[in-house]
Amino acid sequence: MAQPMGTKPNKVPEIRTGDTVVVMHGKDAGKRGRVDRVLRSPATEAQRAGRWRTVSSRPLSVVISGVNIAKRHTKPSRSMSGSDRAPKVQQGGIVDKPMPVDISNVMVVCPRCDRVTRVKHERLGSGQSVRVCGHCREQLEPGA
Repeated sequence: MAQPMGTKPNKVPEIRTGDTVVVMHGKDAGKRGRVDRVLRSPATEAQRAGRWRTVSSRPLSVVISGVNIAKRHTKPSRSMSGSDRAPKVQQGGIVDKPMPVDISNVMVVCPRCDRVTRVKHERLGSGQSVRVCGHCREQLEPGA
């Protein structure tokens, strides 16, 4: 079936929030973790105005719990709240913050066979597209 000009076919995302993934490259290679957030490409000002090509819907990076941790040094700060007269003081110190990992550096782990796998797509009898493991052909459910 031909797509109308200027539209892209809808694709099921390869990696979703809640998936268990393994980092394949970088300083945290071999570590496993659960995906907290999927970060998509930001739109530039020119793209928002519609003068350039459309923004890619491909996710660029993922934030994984316990992986790619950066230490941030924060100062104590005061913030005035609307109802209280006393300012609230935010404590300063060293904060551990998980940073994004490029999506090309991680692979999904199948919850059934516990192997690192590529994601395949199959259609159910109802016509719905689902993600399946490339090894055991079991459905990949986020958070499973």
